[in-house]
Amino acid sequence: MRPAIFYDSMTCDEAGIKLAAREKGIALETINFPVTVKMLGGVGEYSPVINRCQSKARRERASFLLEEEGCRVINAFEVETVCNNKTFTIAKFIRNGVKTVKTAYVPFAVEKEGEKPVYRVEDISRVVEGIEFSFNYPLVVKPERGSRGRNVMLIEERKQLESVLKRWVRSLDSPSGLLVQGLVNKAFDLRIVVVSYDGVNHVCIASLARVPSSREAFATNTALGAVPVGVSIPGRVGKEAAKAAAAVSKKIGVLGVDAIPEADSEAVEKVVEYANILAPIHERVKRLKEYFSRSARLPPEKFLEARGKMDEAFKEMFRTPEYVKLRSFLEEVLDDADVYFIEVNSRPDFYINTRNCTGVDVSEAYVECLEAML
Repeated sequence: MRPAIFYDSMTCDEAGIKLAAREKGIALETINFPVTVKMLGGVGEYSPVINRCQSKARRERASFLLEEEGCRVINAFEVETVCNNKTFTIAKFIRNGVKTVKTAYVPFAVEKEGEKPVYRVEDISRVVEGIEFSFNYPLVVKPERGSRGRNVMLIEERKQLESVLKRWVRSLDSPSGLLVQGLVNKAFDLRIVVVSYDGVNHVCIASLARVPSSREAFATNTALGAVPVGVSIPGRVGKEAAKAAAAVSKKIGVLGVDAIPEADSEAVEKVVEYANILAPIHERVKRLKEYFSRSARLPPEKFLEARGKMDEAFKEMFRTPEYVKLRSFLEEVLDDADVYFIEVNSRPDFYINTRNCTGVDVSEAYVECLEAML
């Protein structure tokens, strides 16, 4: 069987993995999963496989079908299943003693008739009372299978909660229910990349802070405009991140562990102030990031040319006193902060923000995992 990378939308991350494999002398075949007919019960052509399908459903199916054919996959089907559902992930954290936020799973009390949500008032009232028994306002409501901060909502009082429960119906992001979580006072969140080259030991190789540039920005994903900052994390946080990854995976693979450091109101104000000052400088980087993202399907020389322009823009931002000041303050906050682990991403984005801000090319870790399976 032959090593391969499966995808459904070629991004710079996959292009970077192909480049890293080529530099190691590995001929990595590229397979577009949505146009590949997989006969059930067949014999595998490819192994090991790096599964980078963006769609969670496709990624789960690809890993399952490949393993049924006797292939080895990064990441394995059982890992995809847990990571792609926040209920499963949080339950694994709690079982394995990983520090996480107070969480409740709330099945839907709403059905759908045509396009109209249908509910019983007494059912909604019972759910609200159950939530209020365990949580104080404000609290957070989010989909089970959501990503990139979509549909994550801050709920500040009962009427708002009732309104959300009445209109939130089954969807791909929340097929059977939603999650309610206690609010952690945060100024930023962390994406920590954890790798296991043997399925036993888990190693933190990169840590990225994602910082909102306004007080109104609740979700801090870089996809929603947050400013990325490479930070050094305390050893205790790295150990807990490795523990979080081990809670969901006992396989060779690459994972993005997300965490929230708790900060006091003064620290939150300072972080937002510093990020707001840096935001205009980050705007030029964002434009070049968008330009580079479109280069993923271009010939390698064009891809490298676009990468060079973007990398230089990042370097210019790193040299500014605004960036240095923000990074220094974030690391100061991290020194003493309680850090809560909230989810694990089985397909972390890395080639733009993480690679530039931390100096770590996660592509190389993927290829090392691939080599460990060969």
